[in-house]
Amino acid sequence: MTVLKPHPDVIETPLEDELVLLDPKTQQMYSLNATGKLVWETLKAGDYPLVAQKVSAEFEVEAEQAQLDADALISDLERTGLLVRA
Repeated sequence: MTVLKPHPDVIETPLEDELVLLDPKTQQMYSLNATGKLVWETLKAGDYPLVAQKVSAEFEVEAEQAQLDADALISDLERTGLLVRA
């Protein structure tokens, strides 16, 4: 199983229900909505297998949809270098 975690250099700034991420290497900023924030925080806690379950429970979406949405976000975050393989 692949385990992803936030890149250690990424700077996080919480803004109410959102989370702003700054990649100091590229100076790019990324904004995560409440769902993205939950995914990010779950990955930070090392709970990769629980991401979709937490999204489904928190936002009352079907488990299959939660998995698809979480996988898409995780893929984007990995592609930008904000997540790295552990």
